[in-house]
Amino acid sequence: MKGNPISRFFARLRFRCTIKKDESTNVIDSMVKARRLYKELSLAAHPDKHPDRITEAEDLMQRITASRHNYEELLSLKKEVELKLR
Repeated sequence: MKGNPISRFFARLRFRCTIKKDESTNVIDSMVKARRLYKELSLAAHPDKHPDRITEAEDLMQRITASRHNYEELLSLKKEVELKLR
């Protein structure tokens, strides 16, 4: 290992001070939020609940399933579900 152990220690401390948020927790939080939102939207847009608008419900359900891990896309689909099916 190169360098003085004390200088490496202080370099680590400076590095930790520069990081404001832990990106890994942000990713995990968005995955958890996406999972919850996916469940909510899949229940709201299921074709069995909308027999009069089955083609629109099937289209939305396919798009919801395709983007089930993308929280931002699910948020935009939530607005669309509220407009089209409610």
